[in-house]
Amino acid sequence: MWLKSVFMVFVLIYHVESASILALFSSLSFTDHIVYRGYISLLAQNGHSIVVMTPYPGHFQFPEVEKIIELNVGPESASLWEEYKILMTNTDDYYPRLKALNELSIKVAIAQLMSKQMTSLFMNPNVKFDLVITEADMPILYAAADKYKAPHITITAGSGKLHQYEAKGNPIHPILYPDVNTIYHRDISSWQKLVEVNRQYHSKNEYFYNFLPLCDIAAKKILGLKRSLLDVEYDIDLLFVAGNPVLIGNRPTSPATVYTDRLHIKPGLLLPPDLNAVLDSAKNGVIYFSLGTLHESEQLEPKILEVLADTFRELPFLVLWKLGNTTIINKPDNVIAQMWFPQQEVLAHPNMKAFITHGGLRSLEEAVFYEVPIVSFPIVKSSKVFINEVTRHGTGETVDPYYLEKEALKSTIMAVAQNDMYKKAMAKLKSAAYDSFLSGPEAAVMWTEYVIRNGGARMLRAPAAEISFFKYYMLDIVSLLLIIICIGIYLAYKSLCYVMRLLRLRILRKPIAGGKYKAL
Repeated sequence: MWLKSVFMVFVLIYHVESASILALFSSLSFTDHIVYRGYISLLAQNGHSIVVMTPYPGHFQFPEVEKIIELNVGPESASLWEEYKILMTNTDDYYPRLKALNELSIKVAIAQLMSKQMTSLFMNPNVKFDLVITEADMPILYAAADKYKAPHITITAGSGKLHQYEAKGNPIHPILYPDVNTIYHRDISSWQKLVEVNRQYHSKNEYFYNFLPLCDIAAKKILGLKRSLLDVEYDIDLLFVAGNPVLIGNRPTSPATVYTDRLHIKPGLLLPPDLNAVLDSAKNGVIYFSLGTLHESEQLEPKILEVLADTFRELPFLVLWKLGNTTIINKPDNVIAQMWFPQQEVLAHPNMKAFITHGGLRSLEEAVFYEVPIVSFPIVKSSKVFINEVTRHGTGETVDPYYLEKEALKSTIMAVAQNDMYKKAMAKLKSAAYDSFLSGPEAAVMWTEYVIRNGGARMLRAPAAEISFFKYYMLDIVSLLLIIICIGIYLAYKSLCYVMRLLRLRILRKPIAGGKYKAL
């Protein structure tokens, strides 16, 4: 089977007139691949042929399926899925979790790149690509762009990390400009500022002195990289951030950083007829509760599940609860519990009153797009930044899942579902976020084709990219000024000492005959 796929890769590359693109996506997060799927689909619809490495082959329907070849690295990834899930749902200390996730992601990427399909592709000296697209969070993949001497675009399904912005010459700041790992943002105390500064310091240290060197070793062994991955990272033409700055936090960016939100949004899809009929019949409205793809309701503590069930029982609404195992709760009559719901189609239904969400970026984007007020239920601390960026506009409320009380939860849900203030605020936020000349998907296609036509986008890079810390902060000028100031202070001190000595001699001498003085 893998030989057939590789053969089809070669046929596509040599017999299409459009651009030949290699896309490498390593992440084990299914929601990340929903974003990548949207991006790849758009490129295929524009006539480009794409060879894509994915651990989720066959999971998505592509409109131009004949232009897309999926190289299956699912078997190599499957054995690491449970470990990944445990780490992603772990709310323990940040630094050990970050280090463990980085080490696991390296193991995943190495296993994927050494699969039979990828090895066959890399070993063929005649294969060429017009563009390489890689997942921004896995530097080992960057080496493919260097191998094929092709323009390079990276895409992150999150809000972007500090080093990714910095590599494109964008200013970074531990307080003003949050990244995907930020916990505290906006109106924070001095202690919280100190925590964020320390977090940024450790994040950068972990990336540059541990994660990147390990990736560098792997890239040289697997892909024959001849230079450092840091140099390859600085040579990336464009960084695509699959988010909207209004929702993930505004920051100054260079033209080499492009926001490509809504790549996964698919409006107009229909609900299954039976579920649609149920929602149509919900005269008082519908509440939807989901903790995303990684976090499952079954993992919540029994006490929390009990509070949730008791609260839902007293609501006048129909509740859709993403819950596979209903035996762990005393399920209320007004609750429909299933392992999976078509989330976008559910949120698009006119009877939807509120969305109880864990605060994942994709879920928040969908809530804003379909104008559904939210009750945020942040299981992990890092999601609070995204939640706060959305709810600070009056689009919803937040409850603490670890200090949950039935009456407080009920009053919060009732307020969000019944007060039009939240609905209007969400509509206003949607207008502010999406009222632009180019939509995220349109920008993704336009800038991708710009890179293909021009053989790269180095001219869009900010002057700050690739210069050292010493040069960026003009420490040579600062050092010179400090030296001048120190010399000035020293000369002033010596002059003052000299004057004081003269005055002291003058004061401590008494006059004698002839206008002369005698020392006392």
